[in-house]
Amino acid sequence: MMRNAVCQARWESKAVEGVKTVRDTALPSMRQNKQAESTDRQTVQPLVQVSRGAQNAQTQADKTPWLSEAEEAKLDTMRDAQSEIRGVLDTVLRQFSAPIRYAFAYGSGVYKQSGYGASKPMVDLIFGVSHPDHWHALNIAQHRNHYSFMGTLGANAVSFVQDRMGAGVYYNPFIEINGVVVKYGVVSMSTLSSDLLNWDSLYLAGRMHKPTLTLRRDPLMRISKQVNLTHAVRAALLMLPKTFTTEELFVCIASLSFTGDIRMRIGGENPRKVQNIVEAQLPLFKSRYTSIIEGLPNLEYIGQNLLQQNMAPTERASMLRKMPNNFYDRLLKQGRKAGIRLPPGFGAERVNTERLVEVDNIGQIATKAVESIVAWPALTQSLKGVLSSGLTKSVSYMRAKNNKYRNN
Repeated sequence: MMRNAVCQARWESKAVEGVKTVRDTALPSMRQNKQAESTDRQTVQPLVQVSRGAQNAQTQADKTPWLSEAEEAKLDTMRDAQSEIRGVLDTVLRQFSAPIRYAFAYGSGVYKQSGYGASKPMVDLIFGVSHPDHWHALNIAQHRNHYSFMGTLGANAVSFVQDRMGAGVYYNPFIEINGVVVKYGVVSMSTLSSDLLNWDSLYLAGRMHKPTLTLRRDPLMRISKQVNLTHAVRAALLMLPKTFTTEELFVCIASLSFTGDIRMRIGGENPRKVQNIVEAQLPLFKSRYTSIIEGLPNLEYIGQNLLQQNMAPTERASMLRKMPNNFYDRLLKQGRKAGIRLPPGFGAERVNTERLVEVDNIGQIATKAVESIVAWPALTQSLKGVLSSGLTKSVSYMRAKNNKYRNN
């Protein structure tokens, strides 16, 4: 059963907070030279000011001191497999003439999940593009057979459906390219970056909390990805007790994008999906999050797979103030519904965060806040599949998702 403790976070949206997030992750030694918090919400400074921090964080992430010898060996095997899969998918991407600025693969087609058989699943891809309408115009001209009846309506109609419905992603499923069956989603770079930083829908941000395979790199995404992962760890800390295992942390993080997702309620997803992901990919999770864990001042390793956080209300309130704005606003709403006196106004942020972290049911309140973020985009994105995929492919896709775990 999926952990109730879902995670949330409030993006370090603006200059001081944005820089601070990456530096807290990559350069913890500089933390004492900065203020402990900032409630000003400014505009993010140019990426040049934080790119060095993200590069250092990536270098640190490659060193994973808290892996056992068996996990190190498994991680090496996984990375060899990644290189092989990347080579295959690179040939897939080269079949698209329309410019793909950023791309990654995710899901069971790339990373094995526990509880499934040897059948080869469809590979999930995300293409980040600068101008969706132009991209779809080029792609319809080259690959009209990838589209449903929407392709007949033209690129403007496709782009309209992409941007105005669901989470801003347009999927073409069951596409065979060079012998590989893929489902590729197209998203604008601005939509993708905003979800990573602000948690607008957690549709792609949540998927990117789990291991992903980058196929095309972009400097903006490197920064945004690091901020998103830091949000996830901080959010999990609000949901977890003082002492917990690394696996409990990763289950909490991996559950984010599934909380409130209608597919989990109607049987469209394996109910053990989160556990299956973490069990099979634990070394990748450790490699992905070690530098972030070690960079947070209120979290420390006290054993091989054991973590401890500082439970002081002031520390937790300070952490909550660094969460994405969208989550914080929804948390206030759910807190008031739960009977907590939370005064309105921007200046009440300190008081509100301190009151929230002191209540016993902060985990339940946070769960409802995350559900309110995920539920509607997830529902409308699923409904959009009838338009983007066509009715036949949509039914086939849902049937395949159900059969995949029921037959294993």
